[in-house]
Amino acid sequence: MLHIGIDVHQKSSVFNVFDPHKGREGGTHRSQKVETTAEGFRKVLEPLAGRCEVVFEVGPMAQWVAALVRPYAAKLTVANPSQIPWLFRAGRKNDRIDAKKLSILSYLGQVPKVHLPPPEVSEWRGLINERRQLVSKRTRAKIQIRALLHTQALHCPHKSVWTRCGMIWLKALKLKEILKGRITRLLDELDFMVGQIAALEKQLNERAEQQPAVALLRTIPGIGPRSAEALVAYTDDVKRFSNRKQFGSYFGLTPSEDSSGERVRRGRISKRGPSVVRWVLVEAARCAIRCCPAFRDFAERVARGRKDRRKKAVVATARKLTAIAFGMLRSGEVFDITRLAPPPTKPVKKPAKKLETTSEMNLEPKPAA
Repeated sequence: MLHIGIDVHQKSSVFNVFDPHKGREGGTHRSQKVETTAEGFRKVLEPLAGRCEVVFEVGPMAQWVAALVRPYAAKLTVANPSQIPWLFRAGRKNDRIDAKKLSILSYLGQVPKVHLPPPEVSEWRGLINERRQLVSKRTRAKIQIRALLHTQALHCPHKSVWTRCGMIWLKALKLKEILKGRITRLLDELDFMVGQIAALEKQLNERAEQQPAVALLRTIPGIGPRSAEALVAYTDDVKRFSNRKQFGSYFGLTPSEDSSGERVRRGRISKRGPSVVRWVLVEAARCAIRCCPAFRDFAERVARGRKDRRKKAVVATARKLTAIAFGMLRSGEVFDITRLAPPPTKPVKKPAKKLETTSEMNLEPKPAA
């Protein structure tokens, strides 16, 4: 079996074909540089069809490369470059050396794999990320409008500037021409973002209706359509996770650790994995704490009545939501509030019986015989 490492770039790619059973002891390597086109890839892979294992690093073109390689490769592996530190520690680094190292890792079976979802799931994830970017732009426009109002010491007399009455008040303000023009442009941008988000959410709702797992996760208090679809889209296949701890770690909600010997030190959450899922889960956790007494009790136990632990309690609740979602996706059962009962309280130890003091003891002398 041949092992092929591909270093993919936008214009050109380097193939390294490693034959471990040919030539000198240790095998032989053959490198070839081709254009990053379908024809260039076929030129290298067609003569080796069915007798090669191919590995390349994940990147923006991963789905396109995988679709080209699958018909020719006996095994296809997508590598995680962040888990191959020794790839960059050598004194020399170029595309040919990188492709060679990937082929060696493939032969040794030491490629740190990354999950490559089906193309339709990747498209779904793209829509979710696009919505997040639009929401961030909408929030930025609102912040800029508030900042402009703050420079003129203007305060909305209504509940919020973004309500119907608040928008009427904002548009009726008599301001300088330059300031009025800036606010008008920001309002036009805001209206555009709102329309784009509504159109995008319509597409997301249509996709979510085809996923039973989304409806299942929405039975959890605080989990709405956006949170459920993000969890399902980035989970893809729940069977690839062995337990709930691994599931929470995939979304970066477990604490980082730097331990050595007897010293155990844990820090903030690792923040690895898809940030868009953490973003929606934290918002879902805040909602769950407000609307569900069981989650509120859990957050209060974590906070211990201290203000500086409130954010930690929200993150811990988000981590709790991932554990619940993992169990539901594995079993297919709807959310059961009774399983969130607080832990049993420890029995209160009765105080030891107080010994009587000498003055309280009956020390009457015994009658003489």
